[in-house]
Order: sequence, then C-alpha cells, then structure tokens
Amino acid sequence: MRLRTKIIISFICVSLLLAIVGFVTDYYTGQIRQAQLNSVNDASSVVIYTGELERSLYQSLIFLNGIREAYQIESNYTTVQELPSVTDLTNKFETELSNFEEAFSKLESLIKENEQLPEDLTDLFSSYKVYRSIAREWLILGGENSAQANLMFITSIEPYFRNNIIPEITKTRTYVLDVQQDKNRSLSESLKEAAYINYIATFLSVLFAIGLAIYIYRSISNPLEMVSRTAKKLGEGNLDERIVYKTKDEIGDLAEAFNTMAARLQKSTVSKAYLDNIIESIQEALFVADTDGILVRVNSAAAKLTGYRQEEMLKKPLTHFYNFREMGEVYNQKRKNDHWFEFSLIHKNSQTIPVLFSEAELLDNSGSKVGSVAVASDITERKNAERQIRASLKEKEVMLAEIHHRVKNNLAVISGLLQLQSYNAKNLSVQEALNDSQLRIQSIALVHEMLYESESLAYIKYDKYINDLLQAISSMHLSDEKQIELIIEVQAFALSINQAIPFSLLITELVVNAYKHAFKGKKSGRIQLEVQMDGDMVDMSLKDNGHGVDINEFNNSDSLGATLIKTLSSQLQADFQIIENSENSGSFFRVKFERKG
Repeated sequence: MRLRTKIIISFICVSLLLAIVGFVTDYYTGQIRQAQLNSVNDASSVVIYTGELERSLYQSLIFLNGIREAYQIESNYTTVQELPSVTDLTNKFETELSNFEEAFSKLESLIKENEQLPEDLTDLFSSYKVYRSIAREWLILGGENSAQANLMFITSIEPYFRNNIIPEITKTRTYVLDVQQDKNRSLSESLKEAAYINYIATFLSVLFAIGLAIYIYRSISNPLEMVSRTAKKLGEGNLDERIVYKTKDEIGDLAEAFNTMAARLQKSTVSKAYLDNIIESIQEALFVADTDGILVRVNSAAAKLTGYRQEEMLKKPLTHFYNFREMGEVYNQKRKNDHWFEFSLIHKNSQTIPVLFSEAELLDNSGSKVGSVAVASDITERKNAERQIRASLKEKEVMLAEIHHRVKNNLAVISGLLQLQSYNAKNLSVQEALNDSQLRIQSIALVHEMLYESESLAYIKYDKYINDLLQAISSMHLSDEKQIELIIEVQAFALSINQAIPFSLLITELVVNAYKHAFKGKKSGRIQLEVQMDGDMVDMSLKDNGHGVDINEFNNSDSLGATLIKTLSSQLQADFQIIENSENSGSFFRVKFERKG
C-alpha cells in the first residue's frame, strides 16, 4: 500500500471521528445555550415588568401628592396657579394604575409555571387593590374637604404605600430574580457536564489519532531516516552522495528527486519568491533603492499609498515621491537623528500624504552600502482626527467666551437695576447699601469681561483689572467737598477666576470702606494700594491717612462689610491682618495668599 493511501485513510478516520464528536457536542451545547438565552430573556422581561410595576406605583403616588398640593393651593389662594388641574392629575393617576395592572398581568403570565411565586404576586396585588381603593376614596374626599383629605393622605395613603406596597415590590423582584438565577445555575451545570463529556470524547479522539500516527510513523520512519541522512550530506555539499531505495512508493519518488537535484545543484540560494512574499506581506509602504537612489523594489502597500502601479514606480528616483517643497527641512534635520518622524509623500494626483516615515541605509554582509530602504505608514486619519479635535476645542473656547460675555451683560443689567433703585430710594442708608451692592456686582462683571477679552479663558491679567476696578470705585465716590488721591502700584501677574472674584470683592470692600469712613470731617486724603508677587504668594497692602480703624471693634463687628471681608479672606485661605499705626496715622490692611492654578 502506498503511503498516500495510508495517510488518506487515517485522515478520513480521524476527521470523521472529530466531526461526529463536534456535531454531537455542538448540538447538545447549542440546546443548553438556547435555553440559557431564553432564560436571560425571561429574566430581562421580569426586570422590565417589575421595574414598570414599581415605577407606575411611585408615579401614581406622585400624582396623588400633586392633587393634594393642588387642593391646598386652591384653598389658600384665589389666583390661578401654574399647576396641572386636579382632573388632569387624576387621569394620569388612573393611567398609572392601568400601567401597573398591565405590567402585573404580563409578569404573572411570564412566571405562571412556578408554584411558589403566585402567592407573592397575590400578596402584591392584594396590597395594590387596598391602595387603589383608599386612593379613590381619598379623591372623592379631596373634592369635598381638602383639609380632611390632606390629613388622610399623610396618615393613611403615604404610610400604607411605604409600609405595604414597597416591601411587596421588593419581595417580588428579589424572588423572581432568584428563580431566574436558579434556572441559570441549573443550565450552567448542564453546560459544564456537556463540556466534561466533550473533553472525554476529545481525549479519546486524540488517543485514536495518536495510535494512527504511531502506525503511520512506524511504516515510514525507517525509510525516511535513511533519506534524511543522505539529504543531510547533500545539504552539507557532498553532491556525490546518492540515496539507494528501491520501493515504488512516495519515498522512492522522493529519493529519485533528491538524486536528480544533487546532480544539478550548484549553489544554495535564497528563493526570490519567498523574499517577495515577505515584502508583500508588510502592511506599511516599503521602498528599496540602489546606491544611486533609484527604486528597484516597492511593495503593493507603497503603490496603493502613492496611487501608482508598481511597475510605474520602478526606475524612478526615490526622492520623486518625497514632498521636499514643504518638508525638505524636516527631512534633512530628522532622517539621521530620529528612527521615525512625521513626513509627507506626493500622490500621483499631486496631493500630499502625511506619513510616519523612516529611512535607513541598506548594507551587505561586509558592511558596504548597497542602497537604502524607506518605510512609510499612512497617518491621514490621525491628522484628520487632530484637526477635528482642534476645531472642536476652538468651538468650545468661543462658546466659553460667549458665556463670560453673557454673564458680564447680565451682571451689568443687575448693576443698572440697583442703580435705578438707588435713585428712587429716599433713605440715605438704603442708597449706600444699593451703591455698595452695585460695586460688588461690577467687580464680578469686570472679571468676566476681562476673561472674555483675554486670550486665556482661565486667567486674567490682574494688574490691568485692578486699575479698571479702582477707577470705577473712585468715579462713584467723586465729590467736590473732598479730594481723595488714589495711588495704585500693582505688579503684573495673572489670577484664575476662582481667586480673582473673591480677591476683587475683598479689595472692593476695603477701598469702599476707606472712601466712606476714613476721611469723615476731612477735605483731602490719600489711599494707597500695592500688590506684589513673591514667588506664588500674592501680597496686597492697603493704606490710607484717614482716621484709622479700631482693630477690636472690627474683629467684633457683625456688619455686612466686615463679615464679607472675613469670609472672602477665608475663601482665599489668606492671611488677613490689620496693622496698628500711631494715632491719626490711618489704616493699614495686609492680605497674603498663595496663587493657585
């Protein structure tokens, strides 16, 4: 018998055995998996219906509560309230009851084969009927006596829902899920048993295949051993060696082929087809050039990337496909320093193709240069994604700037309203309070305006902001009776919005306080504000040459201004100090805090 026949028969036997085992196993496990899928679908339906039960009951209680509130409003007010009518809420309540009953019917139908669960469903439905009955009686009572209906809702309906309905829903949901889990566990055990049987059948099949392999091996191992020894000598260059084998099977044919090859063999070479297959299997574009830079080999990926046919690319200079016009400087700088760098190639249609590029010299065994090889990977999609991300970021920056602009406008409206209110106020204290509030709002609005005009939406140039803020405060306290000089010395620095707003409000309170109280009875004065940076520490000092401030009185004061100063200092985590001066030398406030990103 020829080896071909033996191998074919053995292969057929093993294939049939494995096919039978695979078919039986697949059929059995398929049935179990289908049952698992059905169980999962049932479990999903149970969860959906149980969730619908719970949602409908909760929603019905919400509508009842809405009806109760409507009754209260109708009894307390004569104006039309913007609430749904009692009739509308009642209809929605009845709709939710219908939804509950429909979901309950579906759930009961789904699990009716279980013997224990219907009792739990009966308990839930019994509690639901009591709740429905009480609720409908309450609706009748609410139309007649809203106060009595309100008391009934608080003492009867809501406690009954909480103590009876909710536990029954939870009990039902937990139980049905447990039932489904038990089914899944049972099916998983069946699947494990099927897997165990499959392992045994596979093991027996492997033993059978091993037995056949041993049989085939023994029938051909000795002749092949002889062929192997002779072939080894031929491979070592002993072309005079011949294989002596007289049988007419495949081994005899092989021996004759070796003998013919030995007679013709001159030199061992690497197969060109093998090398071509390797080059074609590379997914990146591959360019191989000779020492003159002329292409001698490209793969199909390179042809696809550049839009040429492979035959068109050969014998062209490698640089013909390089985008030197736009990226020549990048190429000259990075090709010898970086293994990979971003570059671009020229497509046949003259478009540029962004690539991740690498170029290296091609050396022979002696280390001599025989050409160069370049590899390129298309990164067009990555570049497009980067452009989209940048465009999206720009869009969000514009949106955020618009938000700051609108916030500033809204605050300006509020400030204008306060100003109009102060004009109409006849009480001087009320006018001062409104003016102070207007300044506080203006200080916040100015922060948003600076952010809107700034290149960075996270930080503002605080030195410019302080000058604008204090000029606004000064303009509101101009007086022909007093000449107050305002000196501003602020080092250039930036603050985030989270610190700029409380710091601005703090400065506003201190400066306004100086204008209002420091120069009573005086015709002139001076206020000096200094802000300096010491590393990441902001150091602000405010001095005036007015009457000064009583430190104990300030610390014990519960006025709005003092409370704001203390609160804002705490918000900044700042060190706030009132430094004592000699009598009639004015006030000296100092604030230090750490600038944060």
